[in-house]
Amino acid sequence: MSGLDNSHNDKIMPMSEAVNRFVKDGDTVAIANFISPIAYGALHEIIRQKKRRLTAVIASSIFELDLWAGSGCLKKVIYSYHTRLRAGERVFDRAVRNYKIKVEDYTNYTMCAMFAAGAMNLPFMAAKKSILVTDLYRKGSEKFKVIDNPFNAGEEVVLVPAIHPDVALVHVQRVDRNGNAQSWGATGTTKHAALASKRIIVSAEELVEDDVVSHSPNNTLIPGFRVDAICIEPWGSHPVDCLGYYDADYNSLALFLATTTTEEGFRQWLDEWVFGCQDRAKYIEHYADKFGDGALQRLRAKSRPSYPVNLGSNLISQIEDLGITQELMDSAADLFEVEVE
Repeated sequence: MSGLDNSHNDKIMPMSEAVNRFVKDGDTVAIANFISPIAYGALHEIIRQKKRRLTAVIASSIFELDLWAGSGCLKKVIYSYHTRLRAGERVFDRAVRNYKIKVEDYTNYTMCAMFAAGAMNLPFMAAKKSILVTDLYRKGSEKFKVIDNPFNAGEEVVLVPAIHPDVALVHVQRVDRNGNAQSWGATGTTKHAALASKRIIVSAEELVEDDVVSHSPNNTLIPGFRVDAICIEPWGSHPVDCLGYYDADYNSLALFLATTTTEEGFRQWLDEWVFGCQDRAKYIEHYADKFGDGALQRLRAKSRPSYPVNLGSNLISQIEDLGITQELMDSAADLFEVEVE
């Protein structure tokens, strides 16, 4: 939404500034969500700034890990799955070997459990006992703890530790100027991965007025007070989808896979799509120049609104009658008095 006055808000900034300020060499970085939406604008900027010795934490990856691993950004990966859409060697495979990247493997469920424990500030979370019969446990039992169930003597319980990344990268559909980030669809690990992290960078398709968020509170995954940086990046999740805005670009995904079968091809792809584009806007401009604006517009999602729900209540009416505004709450002391007739 255009026309918003952002001059008073120091959270709103370009992605280059957000990465420079909040992502440090050696950080553990959570890439939030399963498959989509993904903050590809942030991923590219981290490569441009040549961040090093990062530990990437992600549940399921398409080619996010290829990008960082092949660019020399990573020392370690904690994950559950990385896409293999063709036979042969991926960028990730070469990079693990060439850069001696340590790989720590979990299931989707155990990754979710570790994020959830971190978000709730719990030391650990229980996992499914079935993990005990897998090679993940047989070859990495030190990652898990098995205890007796204190509520049911003789039953074993498997525990996984909480994880607390230094920073989370999140892409959402919309955000307000306070950082309240809203997303819908298959939100995956977005909420817990973000809230488990010490710092949060949110990129969004659009910046909206505060009342858009307040009128649909159930869509807010991340409260604004936890957000450190807000980056408005339309098409920020391309080439994967962002529900309600655009679909996945399978031609771009196929191009990446076909181009990066060799190290030389991967370097050429980086030069064109990452180093050759100074930011997300230039990336999209280059895409339109190369494939035509029509190719981009065909990805736009068709309108299919969900049915509205009634969020009315007497409490909301009382707040309006008392004249309690967001501006008043932001500027007032922790406790303030109002006169009631």
